[in-house]
Amino acid sequence: MPRRWWSPSFATARSPRRSARSGSSRPSMGAAVRRRATSTRGSDAMARRLALDIGATTVTARFRGGHGGSQTVLFDGAPSFPAAVCFDGNGACAGAAALAAGAGDPASYAGSPLTAVLSAQLRYGGVERDPAELLMPVLSLALAHARDLDAQPPESISCVVPLGAMERLRAPMSMAARSLGLPDPSLIPEPVAAVLHATGGRGLPSGGTGVIVDAGGSAMEVTVLRGTGSGAPVIVADHSDRALGGDDVDARILAWLGAFLDRDNPPLAAALRAETNRTLLASLRDEVRRAKEDLARLPETEIAVTTLRGHGTVRLPRADLDRILADWSAGARALLARTLSEAGLPANGSVGCFVIGGGAHVPVLGPALAPIARLTFAHEPLTAAADGALIADDEVLEAIGKMDEAPAGAVGKRGPGAVKPPAMPKIPAMPKMPSAPAASPFLARTDPVAPLFPPGPPVPDEFVRFWPGASHIAAEDADGTVWQWGELATLALVTKPMPPRPVAGVAGPVVAASSGESFTVIVDAHGGATAWGPNESNQLGASTTPVPKDAAVRPVLPATVTDVSCGTSHALAVTSDGHVLSWGLPLGGRLGNAAPMDIAPQAPKPVTYNVRDIVAVAAGRNHSLALDESGGLWGWGRDNRGQLGGAAGRGSPYPMRLPTSVPFATIVAGKDFSLAIDGEGAVWSWGRNDRGQLGLGGPATRDGAGRVHLPAPAIRVFAAQGHAGAILVDGTLVTWGANDHGQLGFPGALRSFSTVPRPVTLPGGATAAGAGGGGGYSACLTDDGKIFTWGEAYHGIDGSAARGTGGHVPVQLAGQPRNLPGHNN
Repeated sequence: MPRRWWSPSFATARSPRRSARSGSSRPSMGAAVRRRATSTRGSDAMARRLALDIGATTVTARFRGGHGGSQTVLFDGAPSFPAAVCFDGNGACAGAAALAAGAGDPASYAGSPLTAVLSAQLRYGGVERDPAELLMPVLSLALAHARDLDAQPPESISCVVPLGAMERLRAPMSMAARSLGLPDPSLIPEPVAAVLHATGGRGLPSGGTGVIVDAGGSAMEVTVLRGTGSGAPVIVADHSDRALGGDDVDARILAWLGAFLDRDNPPLAAALRAETNRTLLASLRDEVRRAKEDLARLPETEIAVTTLRGHGTVRLPRADLDRILADWSAGARALLARTLSEAGLPANGSVGCFVIGGGAHVPVLGPALAPIARLTFAHEPLTAAADGALIADDEVLEAIGKMDEAPAGAVGKRGPGAVKPPAMPKIPAMPKMPSAPAASPFLARTDPVAPLFPPGPPVPDEFVRFWPGASHIAAEDADGTVWQWGELATLALVTKPMPPRPVAGVAGPVVAASSGESFTVIVDAHGGATAWGPNESNQLGASTTPVPKDAAVRPVLPATVTDVSCGTSHALAVTSDGHVLSWGLPLGGRLGNAAPMDIAPQAPKPVTYNVRDIVAVAAGRNHSLALDESGGLWGWGRDNRGQLGGAAGRGSPYPMRLPTSVPFATIVAGKDFSLAIDGEGAVWSWGRNDRGQLGLGGPATRDGAGRVHLPAPAIRVFAAQGHAGAILVDGTLVTWGANDHGQLGFPGALRSFSTVPRPVTLPGGATAAGAGGGGGYSACLTDDGKIFTWGEAYHGIDGSAARGTGGHVPVQLAGQPRNLPGHNN
């Protein structure tokens, strides 16, 4: 009879699909992995999904792109990052950055935000935090690294949570996700996610029984589940023991190590006990983890011990490890036997169990549990739960969201050392966004929502210029008043779309302006600047955080300026004497004046006086361009996608002259790609091309400029995150690149794109005077001052102050008077 981790012992009839299996000693894993690409159904098969497993000590994530393939999200090359958060005056950080920041400010450091939320320990940095504040940095960090796999945001989020915690975590997880512009996440208890992983996303057959052993870092948990017709299992029995986690294994090895050094090397033992250097202590813990994994395949290994006062190595044989963990092994056997017995299952080695968690690598675990049950280990135990959350069908996720997490026998988690967390403090419900009636999908675009914002002044008949950003738009009307709408999505923990409103404290007329990721900088007629938005990376050029956060501030500039360009988290400006200023986050060398390893936000200062006679600048995500009066080009920052025009590589933290075959007149920078117009109106492009954003076809990266084939010369060009466009001499707007949300002006689909420029049909035969775009939308300013948007509308980019669904048809700015045929008020 084949071995399997689940059992049909409670079923009245075996599932035909299950009973046909035979042969392999691990049938559940092999078949599930091979079927994973076909485990989802319908339109969801190609939907982008980010799945996270936020544990007590580490966080793992899996991502499914629009192409249907799934990958583990890597964090600086590792499949996990520390589940830690640290608060400071500029916000919060997570992962390794939180570990480093917490060393200097322990009162602001949460080593396990999930545990802190569940235990209502919310005071950090002298402030009582909202539970969502502890979870949002973790989700943000995972999202940032997922963007390395796919530039487009995920359309669904699944989060693995401890069993019994779904209701307490639902509200804070929802608030954290919405603050990042993401949909409400589906929550999945960890043992249920493990079942989904092992069954290719389908779950247990009705009546079938499964046993999950989760060897986590903070505890070991054993859960018995029974399948139902809905896809959401019943919890039959569940027990955990906090004295059996992977961290406890490490602590036992470290205790043995101290005793060994006391006997054989007392000076090193004394130095180790006196050591306070966090880096060295973290290195020792890493050595212990590596050693226990080595002993799963080697008879012995060595542990390096390094302190500021001395160092040495200690040999650890496998036999010694067995003795060190003898009582731990006995505890694990007792936990499994107790849970099986409570579920009415025999504890004689005949029941199959599926093992997940980082502790699955502990070499004594298999031999310890073998007398009690037959074990099947997940191929990737650390990411197994996240993978289960990734591949589950939407119908299954919906059923799981409503499941009863209490064990059928009313048994809670009472393992030795376990502590039941106190009740979660009541969290106010998120305000419900108004939705449009089904009969009119564009109604939300045309009727501003009064309950969310007080009435404002009428939207102008005409705008003369506008500056689209990632999730908001700034514009100037004919009277010189500066307006904005959309969402400053990274400004605060929770934000919401804004209707068109004048920006307080900003006076026109505007000489130049640019919008980046949730921030805008304008240049006035006196050569000064005004900026608003988030300032955690000093992208506003101001030394202090604005109060309130969305207030306009005056950047402290060392010279008067004539032009500006905003990127993701940095800005560039042209001075009156033709030099370049830069400020913001220097990562990747994008500022052109910081040492390669500098990571601290920088105040405005000159790039270098070798770069002179500059007339225009362009700031991308992590690269920068400058155009001189002769049409020559300078560049600095990252060149990993060929965005600087050289062979794709590391780039340069200092400006370098870029090779160009023709003089340019206009430059723009997008997300890892660049565009330029030459003196004859030809558009050239280079850099990232995986979504057709260069308009050239060909490989995913182009390290030399290629000419975009257009039907007429271009007078303007724009570069967004994954798409681009140009305005031709006759006022026709053409677009190319990513089209997931219809941002090119024709029906889109997941992962769809066009490498060929295509014209956009504007209502009433209007012609374009300006154009731009953001993450998944496009916008156009017509010759008669009207503004149209199309594509993604989640951030209210259409001026509706609502989270719309968007579409490929251009829609006029909400509230702006219409005078186009067929577009009456």
